[in-house]
Amino acid sequence: MTLPWFIISTLLLLVFISAIYQRNALKKVNYIRYFSAQAAFEGETVEMVEEISNGKLLPLPWLRLESGIARGLEFGSQENLGISSGEIYQNHVSLFYLRPYRHIKRTHRVRCERRGLFRLDTATMTTGDLFGLSRNTHTFPLQLELMVYPAMVDMYELPLPIHSWLGELPVKRWIVHDPFLTAGTREYSPGDSLGSINWKATARTGQMQVHRKDFTADSRLMICLNMEISDSMWRTVTDIERIEQGIRYAATIADYAVGHGIETGFLSNGRLDGDGEHDPVNAEPMGRMEDILSLLARLSLERVLPMSRLLELEAERGSTDTDYLIISCHRGAGLQQAAEQLRLAGNGVEWLDIPGEGRGSA
Repeated sequence: MTLPWFIISTLLLLVFISAIYQRNALKKVNYIRYFSAQAAFEGETVEMVEEISNGKLLPLPWLRLESGIARGLEFGSQENLGISSGEIYQNHVSLFYLRPYRHIKRTHRVRCERRGLFRLDTATMTTGDLFGLSRNTHTFPLQLELMVYPAMVDMYELPLPIHSWLGELPVKRWIVHDPFLTAGTREYSPGDSLGSINWKATARTGQMQVHRKDFTADSRLMICLNMEISDSMWRTVTDIERIEQGIRYAATIADYAVGHGIETGFLSNGRLDGDGEHDPVNAEPMGRMEDILSLLARLSLERVLPMSRLLELEAERGSTDTDYLIISCHRGAGLQQAAEQLRLAGNGVEWLDIPGEGRGSA
């Protein structure tokens, strides 16, 4: 009778332990994950930190944590971390053993292989008893993001002859009247507003005098990135690396322009990733480099509108006194015609060709 009772007692004990773990395993278990930086450049390395704690007396002999994130971030090899990659996403599995009231912190080095907005929304945690009789699963919301900006290239790597044009850009100004600057007075002319009359000068000279407005410099640049490899391309980008190089050119030129105090906007016939919209990108000139880099990081390699039509819309809305830099793999007839419309409207137009394979870049 001893052996049967021992077996029955053991089974009852296992069932009891299993019930305890089924009911309490994930209670007072906390988990957070974060990156050491909110943004980084393509090619840089950041750290991803995992922190998990067991705030109760019951130990957890095993705990499995699973999460998925888009490819483009390369995680260094580390014990207790398994990575399986597909064409678009990669799946991460972390294993933990948590003693009572234990806190574990793990740091993973992550290399940013390509630009993009990388999101990690949830992580799934699974644990149970030592014998595998019970299993408890819970999904934790994370809402974690890492923005990877495109890498900059050296100025000498930009295709010629863009260097001379860039050198002239900071001193090339559109001269306009500044209502806040005055340069003396002049005689009143028909059409001058009453608000511009200088009454003291009028009383002193005996003739109607008005404020003479000075001129100021207003320089604006619109960087136009064309997603088309050729003028016959449809929606899908067929040469990804070539367009990625164009994005790096755009980032480099924007950094140069903003650094010289030039308001810089961005125009592209691609769309922004994560918006749910399929509209082209049209950002008015801005003064913050971070805003431009964020647009370039989120840019999806998908053509939503012919670039020629996008430039025509710019001309139709009456854009003037702006320098347009067209970064493109081709100069099709329709694209050149649309660029000429912008030029005739009083804008400057310059081209930056994205070299194809086997062509020099500088």
